[in-house]
Amino acid sequence: MNLRAITCRPVRGLALALASASVLASTHDARPGNTPVTRGEALFSKYCALCHGASGAGDGRAAAVQKVAPANLTVSTRTRSYKMQIVRDGGAAMDRSSSMPAWRDVLTDADIADVVDYVQTLNERNRR
Repeated sequence: MNLRAITCRPVRGLALALASASVLASTHDARPGNTPVTRGEALFSKYCALCHGASGAGDGRAAAVQKVAPANLTVSTRTRSYKMQIVRDGGAAMDRSSSMPAWRDVLTDADIADVVDYVQTLNERNRR
């Protein structure tokens, strides 16, 4: 019986488990309040509020200079899938206003999903 082989296997298993836990911890931030909606709200404030306004009503500072008014997201009936696509690909790709830029080169798919999750809450607030 090889004693070294017996003692090395558990150590290798433990090392693999610790390495896996480290990767998971670095890719998933479990801090309280760090939810898709809160991340989406921060991204919306940074990238979308200029046109859509802080409340999403389409009344941002740049709305007045647009050829087509930005969408009022508080009353939007579009599906989540549609919203994901228009944020990713831009308005022109969806036969909407070309003033709505494509964000796929700026935001990741996860970022876009977070923004859409936040936008969904704007619509839900309006229904109350």
